[in-house]
Amino acid sequence: MRYIIAVVTLETLLLSSFEKMFRRLLRTWPIYFLWFDLVYGFVLNLIASINLDHAPLPTSGLPVAPDIAFSWLQVITNGGMVLVISVALFVLLQLNRAVMEQKPWPFSPLRVAAMMIILVFSLPAWWQWVCALWDLMHGKLVVDWNNLRYLIVAILLLYPGLLCVWLLFARRRQPQPPTPILANELSHHGSDSAH
Repeated sequence: MRYIIAVVTLETLLLSSFEKMFRRLLRTWPIYFLWFDLVYGFVLNLIASINLDHAPLPTSGLPVAPDIAFSWLQVITNGGMVLVISVALFVLLQLNRAVMEQKPWPFSPLRVAAMMIILVFSLPAWWQWVCALWDLMHGKLVVDWNNLRYLIVAILLLYPGLLCVWLLFARRRQPQPPTPILANELSHHGSDSAH
């Protein structure tokens, strides 16, 4: 009998955890898609910079030219951008998890910076889509169907900013962490109770 109860309990826990994971994934799959696309774009950039066969050679025929150095500067810049946006997306996923699990999520300088980066990452896409829809209503063709990957990414770029704003509003209804008491306030309260 104990074995049956243990199996049923284990199955219930597994189903509950799978349901939570599925609900989280349903809300966060665009974030993962954008992250994979960022990494994919960075890898393509890196391969293009390493591959010297396709780089135009200078007139001397030597494979060392300023273009190669500048292409590596572009790789380093893109890598830094991918790293910063990856950290910001990870913080957004943490906020999503805290809101879904009804847990407090105190702000820190890193978290505030991550939310700002998410908004800076997503809001230009909102502006561009508003302008594109305005042009579309005036009879201009604004959507290019030749590169489906870019179109999907352009649509999904709207999502992180929307999710960020929604989670920040939802967080206001969440339980807040207790306000820390400073050491001098603690000693002041102790002296008051002694009196």
